[in-house]
Amino acid sequence: MLKDWSKLEKILLFGSITTISLVSIIFKSDLLHTICSILIIISTLLVAKGKNLGNIVGIIATIIYSIVSYINRFYGEVIICLVLIIPFYTAGIISWAKHKNEETNTVKIDKISKKEWLLILIVGIITFIAIYYLLKYFNTNELLVSTISVINSLFATYLQVRRSKYCFCFYILNDFTLLILWGIPVILGNLLVLPMIFEPIVNLINDLYGFQSWNKLENK
Repeated sequence: MLKDWSKLEKILLFGSITTISLVSIIFKSDLLHTICSILIIISTLLVAKGKNLGNIVGIIATIIYSIVSYINRFYGEVIICLVLIIPFYTAGIISWAKHKNEETNTVKIDKISKKEWLLILIVGIITFIAIYYLLKYFNTNELLVSTISVINSLFATYLQVRRSKYCFCFYILNDFTLLILWGIPVILGNLLVLPMIFEPIVNLINDLYGFQSWNKLENK
């Protein structure tokens, strides 16, 4: 899997995994949280390289993330992951397989029209309102932050399916949102979820690299 990885990509991969693992060992974090964080990082870097395997790993990571979110009463994350994010990843596997650059063995980057951007914005506003009241009904912890995280994830995953480099912009926004979402339980004394804090910090670097990487793929 690593034969076409650059030195920088290998440093990002092993550096990220090492960081999460050390944090987990030092603070005696839960194994499930640690595995979830590592799989998300692997998926992010594979997607950054335009590899369809990233979507497959993403499905596995999303299932585990749903379990972790349920344990911490972030029901919005659970509902959206199972109902929308996993189907999006599945659609991404199909879409990326159909639009593959045989020369580079990576996905072909696509462009989003102004009309589609407008539609995304309208649907996003309506979805935000609907999800907010849905999560409120389920008495979700950190309601507003959880809702914003859900919307960021939906935008990012949809744009990833559409093969748009701007998916990384929403992933970057979500990194900051998740930092707040999982930071609150840590501040309140739940150190078991510490890997979930370091995962968005590490992935922020990986997502910034992903945007740069997809710019290069788009030029190719």
